[in-house]
Amino acid sequence: MTSISVPAFTRKLREVVADEPKAFAYDLGLSLSAVYNYLNGRVPATEVLYRIARYTGRPMEWFLTEDEGATVVVTSEPATTVTSYAAAGRDGT
Repeated sequence: MTSISVPAFTRKLREVVADEPKAFAYDLGLSLSAVYNYLNGRVPATEVLYRIARYTGRPMEWFLTEDEGATVVVTSEPATTVTSYAAAGRDGT
């Protein structure tokens, strides 16, 4: 099992926020100070992380793991039936 990487979260959040923390905060209904806390190493609650993931079009796991090439495996059937997907960028690529 992969553990949560706070440096990876911070780096990836900075990547998606870019130079627009005020707009990012507004779009997600967060305070600007909360966004700055996240940009400085605080990992948000699951609900906020979920909103960030939905907004950016990336899975929550992408923000929390160091390995950018990781594939997320989703299954509801026995181990023989597995569906996998890779994260898409904001522009859908």
